[in-house]
Amino acid sequence: MDEMVLEAQLWVNDTYSGITGYVPAPTTGQTGWSTMYALTRALQIELGIGTPADNFGDGTATAYRQWGEMEMGSVPVDQKGINIVKILQSAMYCKGYGPGAINGTFGEGTKREVVKLQTNAGLPIRDGKVYDYIFKAFLIMDAYVQVPDGDPRIREMQRDLNYNYYTTSGVQPTDGQYQRGTNRALIYGIQTEEDIDPEQQTGSVGPATTERLPTLKVGSNGVFVKLLQYALYVNGYDSGVFDGIYGNGMKNTVIEFQNLVALTADGIAGKQTWLSLLQSKGDPNRKGTACDCVTEITYPRAQALKSAGYKTVGRYLVNVVEGIDKKIKPNELDVIFNNGLTVFPIYQTVGNEAKYFNQTQGKADVQDAYTAAKNYGFKSGTTIYFAVDFDALGNEITNNILPYFQGINQQMNYLDSYYEIGVYGPRNVCTQVSDRGWAATSFVSDMSTGFSANLGYPLPTNWAFDQISTINIGSGDSLIKIDNNIKSGRDHGASSIEISDDSNQAFHKQPGQIQLLALEYADRNIEDANYLTTNYYRRGRYEGVSWTMTSGDFNEDFETFVNNSIGDNSFVMETDPVSKSDIIDSPHLLATLSALLYNTLPIVEDSTTDFAGWGGDLFTATANIFENREKDKYTGNLNERTYQAARDYIGSKILKSNLSYSDLLADIDAINIAYILKMDRTKPILTAVNEYNESEVFTRFSHFYQNRFNGNESALRNNAEKIMIGDNDYWAIRQALRGSMGMNVPYYSDEEGQIIAGAFVDIVLEKVQSE
Repeated sequence: MDEMVLEAQLWVNDTYSGITGYVPAPTTGQTGWSTMYALTRALQIELGIGTPADNFGDGTATAYRQWGEMEMGSVPVDQKGINIVKILQSAMYCKGYGPGAINGTFGEGTKREVVKLQTNAGLPIRDGKVYDYIFKAFLIMDAYVQVPDGDPRIREMQRDLNYNYYTTSGVQPTDGQYQRGTNRALIYGIQTEEDIDPEQQTGSVGPATTERLPTLKVGSNGVFVKLLQYALYVNGYDSGVFDGIYGNGMKNTVIEFQNLVALTADGIAGKQTWLSLLQSKGDPNRKGTACDCVTEITYPRAQALKSAGYKTVGRYLVNVVEGIDKKIKPNELDVIFNNGLTVFPIYQTVGNEAKYFNQTQGKADVQDAYTAAKNYGFKSGTTIYFAVDFDALGNEITNNILPYFQGINQQMNYLDSYYEIGVYGPRNVCTQVSDRGWAATSFVSDMSTGFSANLGYPLPTNWAFDQISTINIGSGDSLIKIDNNIKSGRDHGASSIEISDDSNQAFHKQPGQIQLLALEYADRNIEDANYLTTNYYRRGRYEGVSWTMTSGDFNEDFETFVNNSIGDNSFVMETDPVSKSDIIDSPHLLATLSALLYNTLPIVEDSTTDFAGWGGDLFTATANIFENREKDKYTGNLNERTYQAARDYIGSKILKSNLSYSDLLADIDAINIAYILKMDRTKPILTAVNEYNESEVFTRFSHFYQNRFNGNESALRNNAEKIMIGDNDYWAIRQALRGSMGMNVPYYSDEEGQIIAGAFVDIVLEKVQSE
């Protein structure tokens, strides 16, 4: 804790707390943005700004100049003047400068520290006067001394940019670390040298800046060459000293960079070379030979892409956002290959915030991606790109993204390294994941030029695809919106597929391993081994109170025994033997099977056990139905809209639902497999599953209808309604589910419950009739 920082925090809070717009600083004695924001708001209050904000913007700068820029001997001594000096002195202590006291007097100590900042920042004016840009510099967290891991040559560059261009760029950090402010200062410098009016300078590359970029080559010299040397250096290419001379050494450096970004390697720095150095997307008008898209590639679209020079297309293995069907469609791959194009598969479900990513999620996602890719027929060795679709900061990369990719690699190793791992994301993400050996190639989201994880980071050396712009190709039936990608040649994508005769090879492997271990653990007793196998599949997702009520305690000792033997791997999902493409949630199936076979509570009626399978999923799907029934696509009165939404969200293949199609198949198959095992309790679980998949699964809905409801529509409807609106035990179980599963299931009327039950009945009967 710093005593002077604490004094600053206590003073600013004591002086301004309770004033509209002021947000107190934390009283920790530790500096940070919250304290700087509090001091900024305090200054704005003193300057009479009506709505204080965290940002020291143009309005604050103008108001401060109108009040009078401070210097020793010319500061008003009224209370406002004293307070503004105290704000400055407080900010100084928070940035590591020591004026001597927080006393409101602008004396030699305060002037000395202003001069020190002016000097540290490399500014040409070092007179101790607090110009607006100096006050702002004290009120932000940028550092003006080199930090321990800072690069002295970058600091040299930063100080030079401040010296020459501070009037437009402001005072930028001089800490030796290339960052957003340094990037902006470099572009401000280029815009100044291009004679762009200061009022028109933005610190970002626009049409005017692009148009005036000079072509440099051997023999060129001057300021533009020095700025190019800066740009090369921060992209990882050192041409030597920053001397403004374009010699043969610099030509060779430019050639190396051009080779990295797949430009013509001639050693001449033209517009495209400049743009690739200054912004992650490079020249957005540059024509790529690869693309990615969310839209199905039909024959006309494939023809349009081929005619436009595209060779490789990125397509999604699974759906990404609810309601948007992005994944590869049936026969689409054949269309793509028949038109001479190749495909690289992308995996993304959400992936747009840090909290999604962790080691467990990585294992689950690679398992999902593996199953989907196998079902599409992608061959061994194909690279699957796993998406990090947001601006991940350093701590988020360390704490979330890296463990996620570690999990991906662990699970893929369990799957015999069948596919290569790729990473999609900003530059820093791709580089850090790849440097650890967790991605073979990178698919870089470079058109997100504002991402902190792109700014100041060179293009990963293993990049395969560089996403630089969104464009439209074709017209009419061939019109398609794509993300235009530069292709390095490190990954040419898949040119053919091969549908396996046994798409469930990996699925068979895992429960087989677990059952063998269960037999060992249970001294070869098959019934006990069956119990342990299904019990193990409850781990993680099915260990809560409601599952203990229906299936007994989870066996942690056996879980440890299995994990020590074969590793703590994510569950392998089963591919539906009927469609050869739909996924069955195998943990859900086996956990439900555990409840059906090994329920430990006295059962009032058979239908109460349905809460462990289809009944519980139907009840919790009410949350999805109620959340979405007001959408514009549903019409009529509330009951009619409820029924329409229920039809959409019960057994959906696209929409996010607590009773997805994968869940529905698992629930129904569990009922049917349980029926087989109840006939012969000594039959091993995997044997029963295989027998079922060889014959009965092809009429699974009919078997479900017969095995559970004796083929009686009234029994089906009666049981569904009991699940939704039944009294006594049914009501108690629904309350337990509401309280223990975090589903936020709304309370509904009996009529609404009957409507949802009726939608379920109609769906089941339609499935039965279609078999």
